[in-house]
Order: sequence, then C-alpha cells, then structure tokens
Amino acid sequence: MNKIRLLFVDDETNVLAALRRMLRNKRDHWDMTLVNSSQAALEALEKAPFDVIISDIKMPGMDGAELLTRVRDDYPGTIRIALSGQVDLNEVIRSIRSVHQYISKPCTAEDLIARIEGALRSKEVLTDPKMLRLVTEIDALPVIPRIFQEIRDELAGPEPSIDRIADSITQDVGLMAKILKLVNSPFFGLPTHIDSMHKAITMLGLETIKALILSTHLFTSYDGQALSGLNLNMLWEHCFRVANIARLIAECDRRDKQTIVNCRMAGLLHDVGKLILINYFPEMYGRVLSSVRDLGGPVCRVERQVFGTSHAEMGAYLMGLWGMSDEVVHAIGYHHDHRPSDGYIPNVITAANAIDHHCVVFHKDYSRIRIRKDMAPELFEEKRLHEWLDYVADHWRDIEAFDYADESILNEILERG
Repeated sequence: MNKIRLLFVDDETNVLAALRRMLRNKRDHWDMTLVNSSQAALEALEKAPFDVIISDIKMPGMDGAELLTRVRDDYPGTIRIALSGQVDLNEVIRSIRSVHQYISKPCTAEDLIARIEGALRSKEVLTDPKMLRLVTEIDALPVIPRIFQEIRDELAGPEPSIDRIADSITQDVGLMAKILKLVNSPFFGLPTHIDSMHKAITMLGLETIKALILSTHLFTSYDGQALSGLNLNMLWEHCFRVANIARLIAECDRRDKQTIVNCRMAGLLHDVGKLILINYFPEMYGRVLSSVRDLGGPVCRVERQVFGTSHAEMGAYLMGLWGMSDEVVHAIGYHHDHRPSDGYIPNVITAANAIDHHCVVFHKDYSRIRIRKDMAPELFEEKRLHEWLDYVADHWRDIEAFDYADESILNEILERG
C-alpha cells in the first residue's frame, strides 16, 4: 500500500525538528517531507503530488497564505492545513479561502495526528476515480468558518469557557441572529424562548451549535438562484426536519447522549453535498433534476448516472476535511447506500430521511425514498417503525402541518422484500 504523502512547511528549524519528533511513530504509514520555505514547498510539489500540505502562515518572503492559495489553484486535490500561532485578522482574511483547517500552535502530537487523520479519512469516501476527478474540477472547496475554528481552539485549551465561546459567536451579529432565529423555530420545539448564545449553548449543547454554524455558513454561501427549479430554503428546512426526526428516533431507542447529538448533527448536514454539486456544476445538476422529473427515481441514483458519485459522498468528503467526527462523516456518506454493518447512525439518518420525504411532499412528481427492509432487518422491522413514528408525533407537536403519526405511510416507507 502506498504511503500517505505529507508536506510540512515552516521557516523555523526548531519547529520542523519538533514535528519530526512528534510524528516519529507515523513513519511506517506517512511519507513526510519537511521544508523551510514556500519556494521549497512549491519545488517539492512540482516533483511529486502530496495528499496534505501543513504550512505555517507567518513566513518571510512568500508567506503561508500566498503559498496555500497557490496550492489551491495548482493542486486542488491536496488538503490544505494551516499550523500556526497567533495571526492577525488581515492574515486570517487573506488565507481563509485557501485553508481547509487551522491548527493552532502549540499542539500535542495526539491532536495533530488526529486532525490530519480526520482530514485524510475524508479521502476514503472517494473510492471511485470519477469522484476524484470531480473534486479536482472544483477550483476551491468551501473552507471551514472562522468562528467554528475559534470554538474548536477554545475547546482544545486547558480551561474551555462557554462564556468565551458565546462571546466569539456574538461578535458575528448576522450569524448570531440566524442561529437564535433557528433555535426558536418549531424545528427545535424548545419549551422556552432562547434570547442569548449562552442560553442556546446550555440548552442545545456545543455540538449542535457547531453543526448549526456549519450548515448556516454553507446554506448562506451559495446563490439560491443558481439553479432554477430548486428551492434551497426547502432543502434547508428538510435538513432541519431530518435532524429533529433522527434525534427523536435516538431518544426513543434510549441511546446515549453523544449518539443522540451525532444523529442530530448528521441529519442537519446530510444533504450539504447537494450545495457543492449545485454550485460548481449547475448545468449537470440541472440534468439530474430534469431526469428525476421526467423519469422518476431517487435523486442520488440519478446523480451517480450523471456525476459518477452522489451528494452523500461529496458531503462526507467536505465534512471530513473540516474535521467532523468519524461517526457523523460516515452517516452522511452512507445515508443512501448503507449496509447493516454500517452501524446505528447511518441507519437512523436513512430512516429519518425516508420518513420526512413521505410526510412532506413538495409536488406531485416528488420522488420519494423507500427503505429496503433487507438493509437492516432488525432496525427496520414494522413494530419499531411504528414506535418511532408515534414517538416523533408525540414529541414534536409544533409541526402540526405534517402528520408523522399517520400509520398509512408505514407501508409506503417500508419496501418489502
């Protein structure tokens, strides 16, 4: 098996030496090149491709922001990570569109390895060469939001503070307003009004707030008019409903708190890959929608006919780059093509997605997703689906327009055989 190739760039010799020591136990798996300038990095890239580049930002001559911009333009398939100490706002703004992840100095070997491996695992979703070619056609994948990075850095510190995290989000008035509007909407069904970020974090938890930041960032980054016939607001609302249904299913099954949180996060983010495909390939995605309207069939199947891959894999790839947990990335990538061995969360997202597709029908030609019982016989047996539907209906009373308790939908959701 070929080793993963990593390129480290830092003008300080002692930093490179420290990196070499920190990563000594990865030598059997990683082929690491360490250079002390941006020019040397570009020369190394010309000789052979790299899977990941990890660069400092503050360097003499060509700094890290310019280097990573060059890498983005010339080697778009390379994962770009900034490993840097304190940088000022101008440097952040210059580099933000060229960096998939920021890692703050100093960091432990364990944290550095975990972050790199998390980004690398996203490439495992790309098992089809067509997917690889598709990604390399994208000039620049969206990068992780600055506030999300600030939250992650705060949580990695010795004494993380909810107050500091709330203050960081509050600095972006537009984002704060959107999040508070969402958490007070019927999609969350909270028993009390939330009027501050601190209260929102306390009520919903940081993982849910992080997922809201990511989804808000992605859905507001794209032009809703890029593709006629597609309503991004409807897609946004579908993701929120799936997140809530998935959470309620996990609660019904009495799963642990982290599993419930991961179900909600995966549901909220499960369709973000559609935004990437629509934004970068609007003409091709128009063909997907036309085919679905004319011939029927689930969108994911038609996506594979047109692109060779689907929004599920694309969304998992992006979330993997952004350092989401393995369970969430896996659930996003396999919410259409899972197997019983894929575990609990992908199956729950599949069920939640199918339930919402059957309960909320946008138009007469809307293509509904069905659950094949043989996918996970123990999970998708009729009694359990009845329990889930009843629990969702009993615990989500604010959504009165959608009758999730209607037992007539059970036979439509569950495909026999």
